[in-house]
Amino acid sequence: MLDKLIPIASTLADAAQQHYRRSGLAFVPVPQIVGITGACENVDTLFKVKSRVPVPLFFSQTGQLTLEQALQYYPGVFTTMVSGRDEEIEDERHLRQFLLTEEEFDWSMVAPGAAYDEEKMYEALLQHVEAAIKAMSKAVIDEHGATLEHAGRDAAGLAASLQKPFHRISYEDALALLIDNGFNDLRWGADLTSVHEAKIVELLNADEFPRPVFIMRYPKEIKFFNMKVSERDERTVLSADCVFPFAGEGVGSAVREHDGAKLTERLLGSTMYRLHLERGGTLSDFGWYLDIVRSGRTSPHAGYGIGNERVLQYLLGAKDIRQASIFSCMARQTCDWVARQPA
Repeated sequence: MLDKLIPIASTLADAAQQHYRRSGLAFVPVPQIVGITGACENVDTLFKVKSRVPVPLFFSQTGQLTLEQALQYYPGVFTTMVSGRDEEIEDERHLRQFLLTEEEFDWSMVAPGAAYDEEKMYEALLQHVEAAIKAMSKAVIDEHGATLEHAGRDAAGLAASLQKPFHRISYEDALALLIDNGFNDLRWGADLTSVHEAKIVELLNADEFPRPVFIMRYPKEIKFFNMKVSERDERTVLSADCVFPFAGEGVGSAVREHDGAKLTERLLGSTMYRLHLERGGTLSDFGWYLDIVRSGRTSPHAGYGIGNERVLQYLLGAKDIRQASIFSCMARQTCDWVARQPA
């Protein structure tokens, strides 16, 4: 498996780098060991890091806030990092380590000199996500079409489907669609599961070669604190998850909140912050980030993270994410995650 997977993964990563450089973005390395600001929504899946320094440190899950920090100095940045999740087990849906490719860009890259428009920023975000995925996918199809065919994929059909726009559906419409198709217990504010997402992909791709789907504008209560609340509908944030056929959610994206007071209010009311307090944390742990936003040292901006292995799983048509993970395949050989009996 690895003799096929390694060159495909290499092509995908190279294509992402080339795409971002052509787009005028600068590569910014992000730290692997960070404080709480390296967490995604769920701080309970952070790996704790032991060190000689008497402060809480963790293996980073995202470089997002570091990239936002870098926007003080450059209008568009990207990175690829190893993201860690302290999952109890690895299974067909979950990995403990995976590659995460992330981009952040500000308004000056969308409409230089124009007055800020959050809806135009949101549309630019969706276009950036789609363009990056298509660039990564096209390179793999072009260079490894025969391997994809051997894995059971129709490479030509896959390439043709990626010539079309990704499907788009709002969270509210997705909820109605699911309720109409047997998920009668769903209500506004429910977080969509992998089963729900797969059904949405299936329904929107009926009678055609399946394409990825953007599920947009989630309720603000179930999303990360710095996602911007929509002025058009204050129940929602300007977010979009990209859900892949076979692979499920592979991209989380959002316009970022640039009003310091609103950002602080959202943080204080978040589940993430409550869990952080229960672990002995304080508001000051987010102080550097809040200060950057309050002081206006970054322009309004947006960003996202692409799980490389999710894209690979989609391209390969694999049912199990571990089949698309070099880390996971190697770990089965090294047995690093297997408890050993003392000698």
